[in-house]
Amino acid sequence: MNLRSFFKQCHDKEVFKMLSIYVVSAWVLLQVSALIWKPLGLPEKTVTYLIILLLISFPFYILYIWKAIVIPLENEIIDLDDIEKKKKAAFKKGYFSSLGVISVINLVAVFLIINNNFAKTIALPKVKQSDKIAVLKFGNNTGDAAYDIISKMTADWIMHGITENKAGQVISNEVVDEYASALKIKNTKGDVNSLVKEYLMPSKIISGNFYLKNNKLLFQCTVKDGNKDETLIAFETSECGTNDALKCIDELKEQILGFLMTEGQKKEMLQEKPPKYDAYKYVLEAKITDENEKHIDLLNKAIQADPDYFEPKVLRVAYYYNYGNYQKADSLLNAIEPDSKKNKRQLNLLNSYQALLAGNNKKVYSTIFQEYAMAPFDLKSNKSAMVVALQFVNRPETVEPIFNAIKMDSMDIQNCPDCISRVYVKALADIELKKYDDVIQLLEPIIETVENPFLKKPLIASYVRAKIDTKIDALLNKFQLLNKLETYQDLCLFTAKEYLLMGNAAKATEYFNKIINSPKNTSEKTMIAEAFYFKNDYVEAEKIFKELHTKNLENIDFLSKLAICKLKMNNEKQAEKYLKNLDALRDRYQFGSIDYAFAQFYAVSDNKTEMEKYLTKTVAKGFLFTSQTFQNDPHFIKYKDSPSFKNILNYWH
Repeated sequence: MNLRSFFKQCHDKEVFKMLSIYVVSAWVLLQVSALIWKPLGLPEKTVTYLIILLLISFPFYILYIWKAIVIPLENEIIDLDDIEKKKKAAFKKGYFSSLGVISVINLVAVFLIINNNFAKTIALPKVKQSDKIAVLKFGNNTGDAAYDIISKMTADWIMHGITENKAGQVISNEVVDEYASALKIKNTKGDVNSLVKEYLMPSKIISGNFYLKNNKLLFQCTVKDGNKDETLIAFETSECGTNDALKCIDELKEQILGFLMTEGQKKEMLQEKPPKYDAYKYVLEAKITDENEKHIDLLNKAIQADPDYFEPKVLRVAYYYNYGNYQKADSLLNAIEPDSKKNKRQLNLLNSYQALLAGNNKKVYSTIFQEYAMAPFDLKSNKSAMVVALQFVNRPETVEPIFNAIKMDSMDIQNCPDCISRVYVKALADIELKKYDDVIQLLEPIIETVENPFLKKPLIASYVRAKIDTKIDALLNKFQLLNKLETYQDLCLFTAKEYLLMGNAAKATEYFNKIINSPKNTSEKTMIAEAFYFKNDYVEAEKIFKELHTKNLENIDFLSKLAICKLKMNNEKQAEKYLKNLDALRDRYQFGSIDYAFAQFYAVSDNKTEMEKYLTKTVAKGFLFTSQTFQNDPHFIKYKDSPSFKNILNYWH
C-alpha cells in the first residue's frame, strides 16, 4: 500500500480526526498549566512532567483508536474479496509500523527531556568564589582621628584573608567610594549601606566599628545578608591594647573566614559558633593524613589556634581510644565542656565516648546511630555505625543497609582506608548471616588490587564454611611465594581455626603443621605456641607460652593459655595459680577481657555454668564480637549452638 492510499484510509476511518482531538486538547492543557502552575503553588517543572506524560500516552492513544474506532468500522464490512482483504492487511501493517515509529520518536523525546531537566549533577553546597562580599570600612567610634588608619587597616586585612583563601569575591572600600562619588551619595553609614545593596548587590556585607574603653580597643563586627538585610552572625567583641590593634584585627579575620568557609554546613558542624579559620584548616588536614603523629599534632595545633573549637577535642579523644590509651582518652574527655546544655550533638558525642570507655555497648549503639543519622553519607560516620552494629552489639543484619547507603562504584578503594574497612565489616557481617557466596563475590575482585591481609581472612572463612578448599591453598600460596612468611603463617593459623569451627580437626591440623614445620627463625613464637595449643599438644604449647609469659607478665592471653595447658596436663594446682595471677591483673578499661579468659578456661574444663556466668560478665563489660571471639572462638565449639549461648550473644538486643 502506498502512502497516499494509507492516508486516505486513515481519513476515511476518522483516525486523523481522533489524533487532532488529542493534539489540540494536549496543546490547550499545556497552555493552561503554563499559566496556572505558579498561582496554584505547583512545582516549577509541572509543565515538563505534563509534556512527558502526554508523549508517553500518545502511542497508547493511537492503539486505543485502532481498537475503539478502526476495528468496529472494519467489522461492519462482512463480505470481503481477496483485493479488499489484502488492502485490509496492508493498512494494518502500515498502521502498526507508524505506531512503532511514533513510539520510538516519543521515547527519544522523553529521554532527551529527562536528561536535560533531571539528570544534571547537583553540586554540594559550598562558598562560591564568585559570591560577592562587601567589606565596609570599620567605624571609628573612639572620637580620636588618630585611629582612622585602623578603620582602613581592619577592612584591608579582612579583604586580604577572604581573597587569599578564596572564600568569595570581595567588593573593596575603594569600589564603594567610587560609586558613592559618581552617584553623589553622602558618606553616611545608612546611605553607604543603601548604595551597596542597591547597586553592588553583594551576597553578604561585612561591617563593624571599634571604640575605646579603659585604654583598650574593642572591636565589634557583623555579617549581614546582602539581600534581606538580616544579620547572619554577630561576632563576640574582641579586646586588645591600643598599641596592639593588629591582634584584634587578625582574630576578627579568623572568625570571619571560619564563618564563611563553614556556612552551609551547620548540620555537619559540631558547634553553632564557627571556628577560627586556621583551626578549621588544621582539622581538615588532620582528617586526611594517614600519619598518626602528624594527625595528633594537627589536632593539638587546631585546639591551640582556637581553644573553643569542639571537634578537634573530640577527635583527639577518639585518637587515643582507637590506639588503646584509654586512660589518656578518659582524661581528655573529662576536660571537654560542651558549648551549652542545649547543644544536643555535642552532648551526644560526649555521651558516646563516655559509654565506650565504660563498656556500655547499648548506649554506644544508640549514640553512634544518632550521629550517623546526621551524616549517613560521611565515610567515617558510616564506617563507625557498621562497626558498632556488628562488633559492639552483634547485629549483623543491620550492617548491609548502612553499607549500601554509600555507593562504592566510583571510589578508588586502593587509596581509601575507610572504604576497605567498610568492605571488611560488611564481609564479616555476611559471614555471620551465612551469606558466604556474597562474601566471595564481594572480595574476590578486590583482593586482586588491594594488598590488605585483613580482607583475606573473611574470604578464607567463606571458603572454609562454603567447603571450597581448593581456593584456600591457591590464595595462601601467593603469600608463601612472595616470601611474606609472617602473613602466610597468620593466615594459616586463621584457616586452621576456621576448620576447627567446622569440626574438621584433620584439615585444621594440616594448617597448624604448616606453621610448626616452618624453617627456624621464620615463625613468630606466639603463632607456633597457638598452633601446638589448638592441636592439643599442650606440653609443647606450655613450654613456649611459659617463655612468652616471662617476657610479658601482664599478658592475659598467655596466662589463660598456660592455665588451660596445666589443666590438660592434669596439674590443676598450677592451673589455679595461673588463674589467681590472672585475676590479680583486673583493672579499668579491660572491657571484660579477663572474664573472657576465665570463660575459655571453664569451657575447656566442661563447666558450662561457670563458662556462661563469665561470658555474660564479658559481654556486659563491653567485650567485642569479632571474627575470632564468642561463636567464632574454637574454645566454645561445644556450646555455640545452645540456646543459652545464643542468649548471651543477644545480650545487647
